[in-house]
Amino acid sequence: MNQQRESFRAMMDFGKPELLCQFEWGYWGETVERWRNEGLPDGVEPWDDCDIVHYFRPPIHNAVYPYFEREILEEDDESVLVRTESGIICRESKIGMRVPQFIKHPVSNRDDFETIKERLDPKTPGRYPDNWDEWVANAPDFPHILCLGRRENGFFGWLRELMGLEGLLLAYVDQPELVHEICRYHVNYLKDLYEKALQDIDFDFIFMWEDMSYKNGPLISPEYFRTFMLPYYKEMVDFYKQMGGKWVTVDSDGDISKLIPLFIEAGIDGLLPFEVAADMDIVKIRQEFPDLIIFGGIDKREIAKGPKAIDQELESKLNFMFDCGGYLPSMDHHIPPEVSYDNFKYYLKRCRDIYDSINNPKLRGV
Repeated sequence: MNQQRESFRAMMDFGKPELLCQFEWGYWGETVERWRNEGLPDGVEPWDDCDIVHYFRPPIHNAVYPYFEREILEEDDESVLVRTESGIICRESKIGMRVPQFIKHPVSNRDDFETIKERLDPKTPGRYPDNWDEWVANAPDFPHILCLGRRENGFFGWLRELMGLEGLLLAYVDQPELVHEICRYHVNYLKDLYEKALQDIDFDFIFMWEDMSYKNGPLISPEYFRTFMLPYYKEMVDFYKQMGGKWVTVDSDGDISKLIPLFIEAGIDGLLPFEVAADMDIVKIRQEFPDLIIFGGIDKREIAKGPKAIDQELESKLNFMFDCGGYLPSMDHHIPPEVSYDNFKYYLKRCRDIYDSINNPKLRGV
């Protein structure tokens, strides 16, 4: 196992290794395109060029499979109406990176759910790649972080993928039995799908995805979370840890502060990405939840402004966060194209400088 992965595990365990593990959650395509014009070589990934790490997942087909055939329903100069491989009908922009306009999702009632179950069979041949044995053999020395789980690994985000946001919120009231039925099926699906992976590979962490909040708070109340999500979360977290998963994390944008105690009650170890625009203050979160692993919380808007703003943003947070431990620095969402490559590299260097000043005795003159 390389030093970056060893450092990652130590930091997840509230240790303070000599090397700071650095990685980002994502880079917009337009960002990388800009960076190609600012010094990032063609064919080289930003994490390799900057000597940091990235996170990777084995190529398991973990959602709707076999896929729906992608179908263009209508098209104009600015957008295209498609049925995606997930069975969602949406309008996609032809102009840059924009969120699709969702029109219809595959599940609106029990009959729809029964129909799509044939594409949600964890035993469907082909879900695991033909070269799985190679993945297993290479996992111990894999040069980047290995995680398990994508958008399918959750009990709000996944149902939203099936039903759409409005459809899911209405179903909580109009079809609560169906919501529970889908969640119960999904628990069994995830266990059957991932048992082999967890037996074969020692993952660095488990990734669950929700995106269930916006700027002003969660999209459902804590009471609905407790009713419709908490029982299934507890069961899945227990399964992952029984199977050897060391840390289970949840990704949700927006202001999730009201849900943090419930995630902790469910057994979740860490959260990300703590969007500053949604008033997520990682210093306050750390003070309130000293045992929670925290990823992110660095304001991407400040990183775009240049060295002076970067210094102010990092120095206002990192000294305290690194001293407490259990914190892995990253920006609070995918890196937008407003961030120049020079500013990105400067930000990475300043993170290392601050970490070393706190955790490296030689640099402190001790």
